Parts: sequence; C-alpha cells; structure tokens
Amino acid sequence: MRFRIITAVALLSFLLTSLFSHPISYAAGIEPITAPKKPWTITFSHDVSDETANLELITIQSKNNEPSLSLSADLNKVIVKPKNPYLFGERYTLTIPASFRAASGKLLNKPVTKEFEMTGVYITDVSATMNQLATTVSVKVKPDVVSVFYSINSGNQIKLHRDGADSFSKGQIGLVTGDLLTINVWNEANQLIETQYYEVK
Repeated sequence: MRFRIITAVALLSFLLTSLFSHPISYAAGIEPITAPKKPWTITFSHDVSDETANLELITIQSKNNEPSLSLSADLNKVIVKPKNPYLFGERYTLTIPASFRAASGKLLNKPVTKEFEMTGVYITDVSATMNQLATTVSVKVKPDVVSVFYSINSGNQIKLHRDGADSFSKGQIGLVTGDLLTINVWNEANQLIETQYYEVK
C-alpha cells in the first residue's frame, strides 16, 4: 500500500499529492502569511513516526533566521509551530526531508519544501538600517493606522512620529545588529490592530 502525504490547503496552503515511494508534486509559489506565530498542519495519508528524532527532521529556515520549532504528531498529522515569531520581510522554507519516516518505516523518497514570506495586514514595510550616529526606524502602513509604537528586545514602548500619509519614523541611538523590534500599530479607536517583529540588520 502506498504511503503519501496530503496537506490540507486550508491548513498548510500547499498540496503534496504524492507518496513516500513515488515522485512528489506540489503547488509552487511563495505564500504570504501575516500571523507571526502561524502553525502549519501537515496531514499524511497514513500514520507517521512520532519519534522526536524523526519529527525534528522537519525544519523551517530563512536566509537570516532559523526559528526553534515545537513539533507534535497525532496519528497522520504533524503540527509545526515556531517558538519565536517569524520576522517581518523574511522569506522562509519549510522542509520535509527525504529521510522523514512513516510509522511503518517507509521513507519519503525526495524532500518536499514550502516557501512562505512574513508580511503584514496593516504594516506594509519596516526598515532599520544601521547608522553610526542614529538608526532611523521607519514603518509604512495602510490608512487605517493612526499611531505606531515599537520596543527593542521587549523593552519599553517608543512612539514613532508620522512623517507622511502612510509612514512613521524615529531616530534611535544604541541599536545594534540583531536587536529585535516589536512593532505595534493602532487604529483611530485606540485598538491594537497588528503586531509584527523585525530584526535590525
């Protein structure tokens, strides 16, 4: 009996139509996501090996970041959750390697990958390019946003100043490469409508 992976489009947003013993096809393209801690649910046609060493073969990584993952299996499903948030503007690749095993011991005959990119609903761009004097933190937004705050490495909230119809910015002294900015945007009703995370480059 053939053992195949079928990923539900609504849950994982790509379809693996093939088998642990046959070539694999899947929907191409890079999917934009907006939830910084989005879990991915992978559904297989048969039960998978729930051994830690097998589950930990599944990875998510980008050019600049490889988040730690929480992986769990329940019969024919594997749930992959990031322990830390995905970073705004980063493109990630989820990989199920050829050595991933079913409960029966069958192996996937070639790796399967899914690409996705962290984007925003109300936040359209973030930049914080290092400067020796002061780094300018800039955030571009959609019209619904009336105020923008950020914190450095989970510190106190700092308000950005509006410098255009759809942009906010502030000079910041002391930022270093690798600092994590938490960006919060608020609407006219003073409601927090989005949070994204950005790493200073």
